[in-house]
Amino acid sequence: MEMVVTAARIEEPRDRAANTTEVIRRKEIERSGARDVAELLETRGGLQVARSFRGSELQLRGLDPQYTLILVDGERVPGQIDGVTDLSRYGAENIERVEIVRGPGSALYGSDAIGGVVNILTRESKKDFEAQALGSAGQNDVLDLAASVAGRPVEPLGLQLTGDFHQAAAFRRPGEIKTALSERRQWSSGARVSYQLDDDNLLMVSGHYLRTNFDGIDEGAGGALFTRSQLQEQLRASFEHRLSRGRYRLSSRGSYSQFRDQYLLDQRGANVLDRYENNREHLGQLTSIAHADWSDSHRTTLGAEQLFQDLQSARLSRPGHRYRLAAFAQHAWRVFAAASGAHELEIIPGVRFDADAQFGTRLSPKLALRYRVLPALELRASYGRGFRAPSFQEQLLRFENASAGYVIVGNPELRAENSDGFDAGVRLWNDALELSATFFRNDLRNMITYVSRRSDAGGMEFVYDNLTNAWTMGVETAASARLDERVTCTLSYTYTATWDGENRRKLEGKPPHRASAYVQLSEPRWQLDFVARGALSVGRTFYVSDAGPEAVDAGERAVVPEPLPQLDLRVAKRFGRPLEVFAGVDNLLAAGDAYTALRPRTVYVGARGRY
Repeated sequence: MEMVVTAARIEEPRDRAANTTEVIRRKEIERSGARDVAELLETRGGLQVARSFRGSELQLRGLDPQYTLILVDGERVPGQIDGVTDLSRYGAENIERVEIVRGPGSALYGSDAIGGVVNILTRESKKDFEAQALGSAGQNDVLDLAASVAGRPVEPLGLQLTGDFHQAAAFRRPGEIKTALSERRQWSSGARVSYQLDDDNLLMVSGHYLRTNFDGIDEGAGGALFTRSQLQEQLRASFEHRLSRGRYRLSSRGSYSQFRDQYLLDQRGANVLDRYENNREHLGQLTSIAHADWSDSHRTTLGAEQLFQDLQSARLSRPGHRYRLAAFAQHAWRVFAAASGAHELEIIPGVRFDADAQFGTRLSPKLALRYRVLPALELRASYGRGFRAPSFQEQLLRFENASAGYVIVGNPELRAENSDGFDAGVRLWNDALELSATFFRNDLRNMITYVSRRSDAGGMEFVYDNLTNAWTMGVETAASARLDERVTCTLSYTYTATWDGENRRKLEGKPPHRASAYVQLSEPRWQLDFVARGALSVGRTFYVSDAGPEAVDAGERAVVPEPLPQLDLRVAKRFGRPLEVFAGVDNLLAAGDAYTALRPRTVYVGARGRY
């Protein structure tokens, strides 16, 4: 029975989760050839990964990145840039699994979980001793190195150490000097210590340090060129206590994270527009979650959490401080269930209350229904209220572009954005095949955007305000088949319709049609594995101004680029468990255009060793 933790914030069977939950397991992560979470998710059904100066950002169900909550081991992470958590920070080698919960999650997680939640769960060793090393290299200066060692020196004590290095060259479009994607060099190291006090109590302490260097060339107004260097550092430490006694479980966690971003912009041939910024964010979290399985028909989750956030940046008019206190509850009631496994009805209500120093209080209810018509046929439906808290940038920003003659300022009076989300789906399965289809709708209100006005100095000033409404709606379909031990495949198709209420048009860059495929061919006798991952996005719409990017109040026209295909291939040969050699090619079709930056075709080879 597969267990998940994200849908209820405590471990439970995946089949009883309130929301549709997809799990990417460790074996699939290794066989995919993905170097980081961004590459792992970019060919999944219903997901879209875009790359920009903000990093690799995830778009779920037609919503921008700030409406999907990204967690690591169930905790929020700092370092968002314009609402984006860079998924390429998280190397695939230290991930046990990734859980993707689709649909509103604010009833359990609060702000930002409007479209869904992605939880990156790091590896926890259960063995007396194990070690692993990986190395691969390829075109475009791609280099990946990783190693880990874990074990139990004495029975109650567990130790784990990890380290990795990744690099990739900058990418330029033909005929351009500026870089579409920066050169990237990333180091990280981590440690985890666990101590099993007794059969019921487990203590864990962990720490992780991440350092990333970006180097690129930007183009400013009037064709000015800038050399950009960016150093990001992230430090994370946490303590956790898990208590499990019969039908009752309690998990308590405290964590502290610090994110530092040093940004240097050097104008070529001049120094008037040179700029250096040193931004630092502190994030502290305290969480306690209790779960009780009262009977086979009733189970309850209760939780409370505190969040402390502090951001210091030269772009803010003053330092940003936030304190948030929240309590949440969810109860699953199995109304009836036949002995055969059919005609099982479960009702799952939930609610969360947030009190935030910045935007006040917020109540986020939800209701989910799960009805198993037959032992292998299930219907699901859910409704949830969600919200997104205004960011420090939206509240406190003070950014002046002297060369273009405009200023962007924040608004401390902003309110939280609101949403209503609805899901209804069906799932049919047997030992070899699983079929699913889900209808979804998200309505967003009081969305934060900026409006223009003339400043006292005569220039143009942009101010954030709660003015916009939007909606996304569509259907997600998927089919997974395991024909035998040699062939596994998953196919998906998502149709998404969107509407921008402010501009009376479709949301920019959201493909109405997106198909994806994952195919694995194995030959056990020869210990060979072949994996193909692909996606096709059709109908993306972008809006461009012929007057140039710095023009104010200029007319825009819609542009629909050609379909965007993505295809990655990988083949691996195993020599028992200790050794695996592999080769692959990313972006085989050399896809990418002026509106979507993808790294060029890259051929790579490598090896993985285990003990």
